[in-house]
Amino acid sequence: MAEITLTIDDKIVKASEGDTILKACEKNGFKIPTLCHFEGLTDIGSCRMCIVEIEGSRGTTIDTACTKQAINGMVIKTNTDRLKEMRKATLELLFAEGNHFCMYCVASGNCELQDLAYMFGIDHVRWVARHPRREIDATHKYLVMDRDRCILCYRCVRACEEMVGNNTLAIYGRGFRAKIIADLNKPWGKSSCISAGACLQVCPTGAISDRHIAYTGRREQFKRIKSSCLFCSVGCGTELVVRNNHVLKIEGDWSAIPNKGLLCAVGRFEPLYDEKRKRLKVPLVKCNGKLEETNWDDALNLLAGKLKNSNKAEVGALITTRATNEAMKFFSDFFREMGVENLGCLEGHIPVPPENQANITDLDEADMFIVVGTNLTKDHQVVGFLVKRGTSKRWSWLIVVDQEETGLVALANRWLQPDQVSEAIRLSAAAIKPVVIYGNRAGEELSVLRRELSGKAKFLWMAPGTNSLMASTVGLNGKFNPQKAKFVYVLAGDAGKPDESIMTQLKDAYFVVVQSSYAEPWAEVADYILPTVTWAEKEGTITNLENRIIKFSKAIQPPVGVKTETEILEAFKEKLR
Repeated sequence: MAEITLTIDDKIVKASEGDTILKACEKNGFKIPTLCHFEGLTDIGSCRMCIVEIEGSRGTTIDTACTKQAINGMVIKTNTDRLKEMRKATLELLFAEGNHFCMYCVASGNCELQDLAYMFGIDHVRWVARHPRREIDATHKYLVMDRDRCILCYRCVRACEEMVGNNTLAIYGRGFRAKIIADLNKPWGKSSCISAGACLQVCPTGAISDRHIAYTGRREQFKRIKSSCLFCSVGCGTELVVRNNHVLKIEGDWSAIPNKGLLCAVGRFEPLYDEKRKRLKVPLVKCNGKLEETNWDDALNLLAGKLKNSNKAEVGALITTRATNEAMKFFSDFFREMGVENLGCLEGHIPVPPENQANITDLDEADMFIVVGTNLTKDHQVVGFLVKRGTSKRWSWLIVVDQEETGLVALANRWLQPDQVSEAIRLSAAAIKPVVIYGNRAGEELSVLRRELSGKAKFLWMAPGTNSLMASTVGLNGKFNPQKAKFVYVLAGDAGKPDESIMTQLKDAYFVVVQSSYAEPWAEVADYILPTVTWAEKEGTITNLENRIIKFSKAIQPPVGVKTETEILEAFKEKLR
């Protein structure tokens, strides 16, 4: 980009050709108030807060800094008395046009409109308050939309369209009667919303709020901890909002690779809303068919005795792919040192990962997506968002090759059966940067695509589970043989109920030990349950589907007496000496 020179508030500064005035100001340390602007979204200049004065041959004009391109030689004023008065008047109009009584609002203390009111010293509004009484939509499982607190900045509409590619939200009506709606004015909870939550994270007021965090405090009372999502192999960057040793909210980290702030419902809402199991805090041992509490020493001593007296050929071990790299390495070494080879993952057999994987960031440049044997609206949803926004923003082609009618079929240019893969190859001839995204259901059609599109297309594997690539690296991705396992050790962590076949196999084992954060669903098969940490209570690394090491952080302290995944294995190993 060529460099340009501007004069901003009597100071000569540099910017890049193509920058907006707002971008040029930000680069050079000039603060301009904004409401509708949000980094990464298309600027529309609707809030009028970023207005600036531009000096020209015909006098001074006023324009919005977020939409006006900076031109070489421009002379700009950002903070004159005239601009201050206009911005203050605009703010007062916004307060008059809705229900913005801050003391009653769920966003008080976390609101950009309120922040600007303090900045401009607004302690009353000169205009008559209209209070249009726009209805509240509380039909959504996770979110509430209070239209009376909406300032029509369109951030939520743009985020839904441009970030997520879902196009659920829109504006209905004009002027005073304009409001945000879902689909064709459906109740939000019955709309096409997929609960990505980007609308919540970009909303500058209390118009869209999270049920879980309502009235739980102000921003200065929270801690924000950067971490990563552990609920699929994408490894999205997150920020955990914490207070009093509780995770109140999960947000996307805008600076994180690969998701750049995007999260799906599985990573943003489900860990806080949908976990109903009772937390396990002390070891449990089965006596007379009933699990009873015991202490760590007694539990580990009894387990060590059982394992010492077991035939190692009849010992098996399973681990969840939600375990950390560090726990997987220790787990593999621990059992192999004892001569145990019957090892596997709770999530089942994992194929050997392919070489020369594409990166998720390649999807933002792809002009064709060929999705094979995976449902990106159910699994790895953030990858699905990137595909959907590619089709809507860049008009990239989408070809689904699958026997099943997945959620992307409705958006696809072609839906092909696996035996029609030659048609996908023919269509890809017009593409410059095609990407093949495939899952474990892909069959021979994937081999055909690899052969015919070698050197042209990039291939991205949707690795199952969370940390399956590390499981493969340390040899835990083999096929577990339940017939040979009489003594089974399961590191389940906070994983949910595994496949029913696994539970049936464990019922047939003579002795089962489970490391778990919850008694459910293991109480029906376990002889011992050892309490361990949840996703928010541990730290370490995982290896995501791009084969990239991703760090995550401990956000809260576990209950007293609960041990980490590796602490339990280390204590168990000590007892075996």
